[in-house]
Amino acid sequence: MNGASSAVGRLASSLGVALCVFHMVVTQYAFLPSVLVQNVHLGVSLILIGLVVAETTRRRSGMLHGVVLAALALLAMLYVAFRYHTLINAQGFPPPFDVVVGAIFLLLVFEATRLQWGVVLPLLALITLAYYVLGHHLPASWGAPYIPISTVISNLSIGLYSGIFGQFMAISANDIFLFMVFGGLLEALDGNRPFTEIGKAISRKLPGGSGLTTVVSSGLMGMITGAAVSNVAICGSYTIPFMKRDGYPASTAAAIEATASTGGQLVPPVMGSVAFIMAALLAVPYFQIAVTAVIPSVFFYVSVFAAVYFLSRRLGIARRSEPLDLVQLNYYLPLFVIPLVVMTILLASLRSVAYAAFYAILTLIAIRLAMIFVGRYLPEVWRGRLYPDGVPSLAAELHEFRRKLVAGLKSGALQGAGIAAVMGTVGVISESVTATGAAVPIGWAVEAIAGNSLFLALVATAVMCLILGCGIPTVGAYVLTAAIAGPIVISNGLDPYTSHFFILYYACLSAITPPVAAAALAASAIAGSNYFRTAWEATVLSAMLYLLPFLFVYEPALLARNMPGLVAMALLLLEVTAICVFVAAATQGYLLRLLGQAERLLFAVAGAAGMAHVARAGTIYLWLAVIFVAAGIGWQIIKYRRERPRLKHPARLHGH
Repeated sequence: MNGASSAVGRLASSLGVALCVFHMVVTQYAFLPSVLVQNVHLGVSLILIGLVVAETTRRRSGMLHGVVLAALALLAMLYVAFRYHTLINAQGFPPPFDVVVGAIFLLLVFEATRLQWGVVLPLLALITLAYYVLGHHLPASWGAPYIPISTVISNLSIGLYSGIFGQFMAISANDIFLFMVFGGLLEALDGNRPFTEIGKAISRKLPGGSGLTTVVSSGLMGMITGAAVSNVAICGSYTIPFMKRDGYPASTAAAIEATASTGGQLVPPVMGSVAFIMAALLAVPYFQIAVTAVIPSVFFYVSVFAAVYFLSRRLGIARRSEPLDLVQLNYYLPLFVIPLVVMTILLASLRSVAYAAFYAILTLIAIRLAMIFVGRYLPEVWRGRLYPDGVPSLAAELHEFRRKLVAGLKSGALQGAGIAAVMGTVGVISESVTATGAAVPIGWAVEAIAGNSLFLALVATAVMCLILGCGIPTVGAYVLTAAIAGPIVISNGLDPYTSHFFILYYACLSAITPPVAAAALAASAIAGSNYFRTAWEATVLSAMLYLLPFLFVYEPALLARNMPGLVAMALLLLEVTAICVFVAAATQGYLLRLLGQAERLLFAVAGAAGMAHVARAGTIYLWLAVIFVAAGIGWQIIKYRRERPRLKHPARLHGH
C-alpha cells in the first residue's frame, strides 16, 4: 500500500511539473486553440486531484476512488482532444455517445470540486442542472423553457464553448494558474522567510507581540496566495502557536490568523482568483482592478491592525523581545520584492496577466538559483547565520534547490487544479442560471426588499453574498451574487465597476463570516479552539470591514475614481483612518485605557457619524464625530487622573 502511494505521489509530482511547464510554454507560443488549452488544463487538473486523493488516503476504497477519477478524466480529456472539430460542428445537437462523455465530464468536475471545496457548491450545481432539465414542469412564473437533455449537456460540457469550457475556465487557464504556481514556488523557495522578520520589527516597537506579527506576515503572504484557507494553512502552523505562547487565547489566535489571511485576496498585485474574473466580466485590464484595490486593501489592514493592537492592550500582551535577524531579512527579501516589482511593471505596461506571471516565475527561480552561488562568498558572519550547520556542498545545495523547485511546482499546480475544478462548477451554475432565467425570481425578491433605495439594495446584496459564501468558495459567492443582485444594484443608479467591487469585498469576507467561515474553520483546527467562538471573534475583529464597502460606494475617491485634489484626498484618507481606529477601539474595549460600555458607545457613535460624513450626508456629522471623540477621550483622561493617586499607593488597594 505504501509503495503504491509512493508511486502515485511521484506520478502526481511529475504531472504537476508537466502542467506548469505546459502553461509556461503556452504563454509564449500559441500552438493550440484556446478550447484545447482549457481541455488540457481541466483534464490534467482533474487527474492531479484524483492522484492526490489516491496518494493521501489510507483506505483501499479511497485509493481506488482517486485512481478511477484520474483514469476517467484522462479518457474524457483525450476524447475531447481527438474529436475537437467534430464536437464543435455538432454543438447543440450531439450524438448519444458524446452526451454520455459530456455527462461523465460534468460529474468528474462536480466530484473534484466536492473533494477540494466540500459538498455545497456541487450540490448547488446539481440543483441548477436539474432546473435546466426539468424546470419546464414548474408553473410558468417559476418555470424554465423546455430544452432537450442532449442540448443541455452540449451547452454545459461537450459543446466546448460554454459551461465547464466557458469564460471561467479560460480565466483559470490563462490568468489564474500561473499565479498559483508563483505562490507555490515563493513558499517552497523560501520567499516567505522575510515576512516573519518584518513582523518582528513591528512587534518590537508596539505592544501586541505575535498578534501584530501575524497581521503583517499573513497579509504579505496573502498577497501571493490570494486564497484565505490556503494562507491559514501555510502561515497558521507557525503564527498560531506563537500567539498562544504570548498569552492569546486559542480562539483569539485563530481569529486573528483567519482575518489577516482573508485580506490577502484584496491586496495587489496578485489578489485572488476573483479579481481575474472581475476584470474579465467588466472587460477592463487586470492592472486597473489592482490599482482600484490599493486603498481598500490598505484600510482592510489598518482596521485589522488597530483591532489587534487594542485587543492586545486589553489582554495585556507586551512587546516581543525576540531579536530581529537582519541577515535573514536582507538576504531573502530580494527573493520576494524583485519578482513582485517585475510583475507590477509588466502589468502596468498592460502586458497580459499570463505574460507577467511567466516572467515573475522565471525571475524568482533565477534569483533563488543565483543565491546558492552568492551565499558561498558572503562574509563569514553572514554565512554563519545563514548556514548554522555549516555551508553544504554545492552538489547538495543544488539537489535541495531541485527538490524545492519540484515541490513548489507541484504545490502550485495542485492549487491551480482546485481552482480549475471550482471554475468548471461555477461555469455550469452560471450557464444554467443564464439559459433558464433562474436569477429572475431571486432578483424579484431582492428588488422587492430594496424598492428604489440604493442603500437597501446594497444591504440585500451584501447579505446575499455572505449567505452564498456559506460553504461556497469566494469565486462562487462573487459570480452568483454578481449575476443575481448586481443588476438590481446597477438599476438603482450604481455603476457596474463599483457594484462589482462592492460584491467582491463581501465575497472575500464570507471566508470569516459564520455559520461556515471556512478560514476560521481552518484556523480553529490548527489552534485546537472552538470553531463557533473563533468565527465570532473573527467577525468582531472584522466589524469595520463589513462597513467599509459602503464608504467605497458613496465616496468613489476611495476606489481611486473621481479623486479630489491632493489636500482633500489626504484629509479624506486621514478621516477614514480615524474612523477605522475608533470603531476598532469600540469593538475591542480599549483606547488609551480600558473602555466602559458608555465610552465604547461614544466611540461607536463617533465612527458612525464619521462614516455618514464620508458618505456625504453633511458637515454636521463631522462635527458630531469630533464632539463624541472628544467626549470619549476626555472621559478617559478624567478617569485616569481619578485613579492615578490610587495607583501611586497600591497598598491602600489591599487595605494595608
